[in-house]
Amino acid sequence: MTGHDERVDPASTRTEPADEAADATDWSLPDCPVCGRPVWVVTVNGPSDAIASPCGCSVPPGSLERR
Repeated sequence: MTGHDERVDPASTRTEPADEAADATDWSLPDCPVCGRPVWVVTVNGPSDAIASPCGCSVPPGSLERR
């Protein structure tokens, strides 16, 4: 704090991505190995049972891990 009123108008500020190279072409959602739809979340219910969401397919845990 410098003692000066240094308020910034949020509308006048511009933000940039931290990594310009990180765009939608650098990543994508994995496809379900059963139905092929994009998978957002995998819920692991046990050592050999998992459910892919939002499709609801039963998939082996770890089958959607990136290499």
